[in-house]
Amino acid sequence: MTRLAHILRGGGTLMLVVVSASSFHARQLPMRSPAPYARGSVATQAAAARVAYQKAFVIDDRLSALRRQPGLQSEVIRRIRLGHAVYVVGASSGAGQARFFRVAVTRRTRGWIHSSALALQGQAGEDLRIMKLIENASDGLDRIGLCRILIERFGQSRVVSRALLLMGEEADRAAETLTQRVRKRLADVQLGNATRLSDYYLNDAGLDRYSKLHIVFDFNESISEFVYDGRAYRDIVRRFPDREEAALARQRLELASKKMARR
Repeated sequence: MTRLAHILRGGGTLMLVVVSASSFHARQLPMRSPAPYARGSVATQAAAARVAYQKAFVIDDRLSALRRQPGLQSEVIRRIRLGHAVYVVGASSGAGQARFFRVAVTRRTRGWIHSSALALQGQAGEDLRIMKLIENASDGLDRIGLCRILIERFGQSRVVSRALLLMGEEADRAAETLTQRVRKRLADVQLGNATRLSDYYLNDAGLDRYSKLHIVFDFNESISEFVYDGRAYRDIVRRFPDREEAALARQRLELASKKMARR
């Protein structure tokens, strides 16, 4: 065999090997199993975890210490404020001990909180628990805050109309208390050419916490008096016109109108 024949024969063999390897590789690629995350298993697990979470709201900040372990003597991480939303991800099961929920407060913050501090959204009877706390609350701002939780988070409850009425009545009492306090603070105020008495009254720091709860006051400048604007009462009349609370709400609105008209 000539030298040229050897070279051609060897080159053909090399080409055959390359082509065969390429063909084999091409056939094997589609057969390669995808990684588990490519099939969406992690996404499925995450979705399942989200479904397991149950939204809840703090309704008793006397019990709302977030702890590292489910026990009354465990280290306190922080205290969760009234109305704050959390997600329940588990519960303690110790017999004869206070029950705790494991909750997610933020993406990175989890801990244990006394079960009585929370109301679980969508669970039967929670609206009545909140109403009981509203009726027994000694602090006016807490009462308004609890009313807002019930109205906004448990809006299908049959006691929403009562919560609206109680919130309006508490705002009326607050208007009287604020009037007395702010009058003392502003007794020596000097009005300028560009300011009115209402500018000072409606900017008083005493109104700040009520503003955060969406409670708004009007001001009768002629008698230096705050008057609740009556939004809760108007909501009752609009949403529940045939309820007993609607008749009371109309009376409160008429009284507020007379207060604003006084000279």
